[in-house]
Amino acid sequence: MNTSHSRHARILFTATALLALSIPSRTGWAVETSPAGQTALDEIIVTASRRAGTIRDTPASVSRVDRDDFEARATRFIGEELRGLPGLVVKTNDQGTYTDITIRGVPNRVHNDTITILMDGVPFVTGDDEVDMEQLPFGVVGQVDVVRGPTSALYGRGAIAGTINYITRAVMDEPLSQAQAGIGSHGWWNAAAMVQRPTGDAGAILISAQAQRSDGWRDRTDRREQTLFVKQRLDMGETMVLNLTGTYVNTEQGLAGELPTDADGIPIPLPGGRKANWNQDDAGFDKRMWTGTAVLSGAWSDAVTGTTRLHARHANTAGRQGFFNPFDPAAGTVDFTGFRVDGSTDTWFAEQQVDIRLDDAWRLLAGASAEQVKAHHIETWTGEFDFGPQFYMQRRDIATGAPVDTGLWQSDRLLDARARNRTQAGFAQVDADWGSVALSAGARFDRFQRRVHYGPSGSGYGPDPETTVKDTDSRLSPKASALWRMTDHVTAYATYGEGFSPGYGPIWSFRNRDTSLNPEIARNIEAGLKGSSADGRFTASVTAYQLRRSDLLQLLPVGGSARTINNGRQRSRGIELDANATLDEGLTLILSYGYTRAVWTENAFLEPDTNRPFDFTGKDVAGVPRHAGRVELVQVVAPANLILRGWADISGDYAYDGANSRRAGGYALLNGAVTWTGLEDVDLTLTGRNLLDRKVNLIAANNDGPYAYYPQPPRQWVMTGTVRF
Repeated sequence: MNTSHSRHARILFTATALLALSIPSRTGWAVETSPAGQTALDEIIVTASRRAGTIRDTPASVSRVDRDDFEARATRFIGEELRGLPGLVVKTNDQGTYTDITIRGVPNRVHNDTITILMDGVPFVTGDDEVDMEQLPFGVVGQVDVVRGPTSALYGRGAIAGTINYITRAVMDEPLSQAQAGIGSHGWWNAAAMVQRPTGDAGAILISAQAQRSDGWRDRTDRREQTLFVKQRLDMGETMVLNLTGTYVNTEQGLAGELPTDADGIPIPLPGGRKANWNQDDAGFDKRMWTGTAVLSGAWSDAVTGTTRLHARHANTAGRQGFFNPFDPAAGTVDFTGFRVDGSTDTWFAEQQVDIRLDDAWRLLAGASAEQVKAHHIETWTGEFDFGPQFYMQRRDIATGAPVDTGLWQSDRLLDARARNRTQAGFAQVDADWGSVALSAGARFDRFQRRVHYGPSGSGYGPDPETTVKDTDSRLSPKASALWRMTDHVTAYATYGEGFSPGYGPIWSFRNRDTSLNPEIARNIEAGLKGSSADGRFTASVTAYQLRRSDLLQLLPVGGSARTINNGRQRSRGIELDANATLDEGLTLILSYGYTRAVWTENAFLEPDTNRPFDFTGKDVAGVPRHAGRVELVQVVAPANLILRGWADISGDYAYDGANSRRAGGYALLNGAVTWTGLEDVDLTLTGRNLLDRKVNLIAANNDGPYAYYPQPPRQWVMTGTVRF
């Protein structure tokens, strides 16, 4: 982004932050109140402590996003609903693809392997030990809980920076039929229907189906997706409830990939501009997934409640893409490395949790879980090959965009691997609540194993032998917290938690596994205040934290493979603020802000292929803005049956690369929505995203600096309508 735009974003954000910090001394904070006079702090959240409690009484930095919230903003792809939350950075490549989440400045080693993603409390981890968010059935989500900070004491591996729990829609008793339709820019349309009916005297069923399609705003980025969701609630007597859930998701998405920049991250003009697609012809992914989940919960006695989870899922995925190579204008071509992966994954998960009330003050929560993930991956590389400057290279002529020298291409299968990951865990937590003060302490022990059998594969530089690789490790993750209810409306808390990652990583990287590697560890301490005043018209929560990572697991490329090392340390410090204010009748101001200072306190290594030394010690973590947030105004115009929303997503500049050779990329994007509710059972919403049509680019970099960018979407319009009958 140009310097003047970045400066504008910094000035606007600084003004907003100063306004936010000045209000509490005069009036406190405000929030849209619910019908009972409650505030957002009284909303129920389960994810942060594994038992239901209000946000106000949860000793953690948490956010809850309901379906009504993200539908009003025309949220079409998973991950977009998280934009604007404090402490989170959300990045996407093309049209809702490869969603990348950074929490508290902790970057991914591979795709989303530093956070834990759950669906109804069940971990959604692939055979590569990462989170593929696009496999989740986002169309069936009713609520999203976000917990910032390490949570391995609750959820085990991967919970280095935070946990996101996607909770499916609740099944209610009242009959309901609903239809939705939407149209938007670039050929986007969506159609959905939902039916809810009681099933006798002991439950109800909800069935929903959704289909969407888009041409994409970039060339060859069309999308098709279908989702089917069935959820049966069975009331098992007076105290137990069984929820049975089944989902099917089928997604086909084209990929455009990166475009070149110079060494400063400035885009290099090419024919077609930002909309052009220089990737391989069939770049895209196909994902098809089935899930089945059973959750039995309720009271076993007056003092004991329990939750049992059983889950199974199957996923078939096919990814085809070219990996961008640094651009050389003198060559007259744009170069990609041709790649395809076909995967099949089967997952089984079982968990038993028990919550025991020992007396009026003391409670014990304990449980155990077991998980198995079996995956079969086949990777094929296609292009010109000489294991040097051309590693399966596919080239396109700059002038015409046509592929060059396709007769020289060859295809080789470099991977045919079957992996089995197993995890067993036990956890316990003791809580004491004496009214004004509440204490909690707990820990979880995880034992994890991986076994990968590599079948024979051949390539242009020699065959890979058939082999089997194994590794086993374990980790104990503690947590502790204290909560002080200072008044009926204000609470303070302090908490300590740890997270870990086994670092098994992608299946392809496991062949040369060093079994002496330690799990990566994160240790987090934070303190916060949550409160409201003026009968709930003013509400805020603010958190300050320090997170330290050690034994960092880093993937260093070695030819067509990689080597994993334990190397380096990171420190993140920051402040997270959520605040709402009812300014006038029907007018609400909503502010969120995150200050994140993420630094490599130790990060020096030799590049394996060249033995070049790199030392990023003391540098900022690339891709993490120090300042980011959202400002939103909501005006209810009752006489006209209108709800007006306007919001700005704001981000400061960030370091493009590890050496911090270039810092830019800040932006302020304005968005708006108008909802009409003139008929009792009909809603219409018109949403505009990036109203000023700002050109935002997500910069990609390697150890040598910036080399490519992903152009982010231009101005887009979406019209949606909902009919209930």
